[in-house]
Amino acid sequence: MNIKLLLGALLLGPLVISAGCKPGSDEQVVQRNWVSVPALPIIQDAVSSLEPTFSGKRDASLMSQVCGLARGELTQKQVDDNLRKAGIKLDEKAKDATVLLYNGDKAGQATACAAYLATNVLQPVDAREFMRSVAKPKEEGKPAQPTLQLDRARLRQMLPIKVAEAKANGDVFALIATELQRRPGLTVAEYRKQAVELFARLAPQYLQRIKDQLPPHGAIYRLKRLDAERFAFGSSLGAYFEYGIDSGLVFKQNGLTWYGDGKLLGQEYPLQVDYFPEAVIPGNQRGNGVL
Repeated sequence: MNIKLLLGALLLGPLVISAGCKPGSDEQVVQRNWVSVPALPIIQDAVSSLEPTFSGKRDASLMSQVCGLARGELTQKQVDDNLRKAGIKLDEKAKDATVLLYNGDKAGQATACAAYLATNVLQPVDAREFMRSVAKPKEEGKPAQPTLQLDRARLRQMLPIKVAEAKANGDVFALIATELQRRPGLTVAEYRKQAVELFARLAPQYLQRIKDQLPPHGAIYRLKRLDAERFAFGSSLGAYFEYGIDSGLVFKQNGLTWYGDGKLLGQEYPLQVDYFPEAVIPGNQRGNGVL
C-alpha cells in the first residue's frame, strides 16, 4: 500500500484539535513547561486502551469473527452460523466487544480488529501456542504418556504474521507520531486522546498494511528463545523480533529498530509535552518557583 493512502486517511474529515499555545497564556512560560517525550509509549498506551475484550478477556476465536466482518471476508449470516455451530450464545446485554458480533458497526469492527492485532505483539506469548501433544515412547511396564513438543508447522504459520504485525505497528504508529508532532504543547492525556482518534481513523489502512507487510514465501525463520520470560526469532530476510516481559517489543529490520526502545522506523519522534504546572518553573514570577 502506498504511504500516500495512509496520509490521505489522516486528512479526511475534520478533527477537533487542541492548540499547543493556549489562548491568553504567556507563550514563553508555556514553552518552559514543555518536556520532550518519545511518542511511542503514548501511542502504545492509546492503542492498548482500544483492545477489545469479552467478559474482560481477549478471545482469539471471537475476534476472528469480528475481523472477518471488518475485512469483508465474512457476512453477518456466516458469523451467526459459525457461532451457532460452536455453541456460542451471545449476551445481547453485554457492553463489551460482544456487540461487534451483531451490530453491523463496520467502523467499530475495523477499529477493534486493528487494535486487537496491534496489541497481539505487545504482550507475553503463551509458549503452549506453539506446542503440540505427542505420545511419549512407551517404556517397559509403564503406560504411554503424552508430552509436549514444539510444533514447527505452527511456527512457520505464525512467525510471518508476527513480523507483519510488528511492521504494521511501526508504519502506522510512525504516521500517528508525525501528526502528533504538529500539535506541540498538549498534555500526555490530550496526546493519548488524539492518538486514539487517529488510530481509529487509520484502522482500515492498518488492516491492509498487515497484508502488505507479510513476508514472501520461502523466508527461513530461526527460533532463538521461547519461554515465559522472552520470545525471540530472526529470519533470513533480515527481520529480528523479540518480546520480553521486562522490555516489551523490539523489532528490527536489517539492523534498524523498526519498533521499540522508544523508536519507530529508527527515530524517536519526540513530542513537546505540557508536562508540569507553571508554578514549578524556575524564575516563574507568577508562581512560587519551587525549583
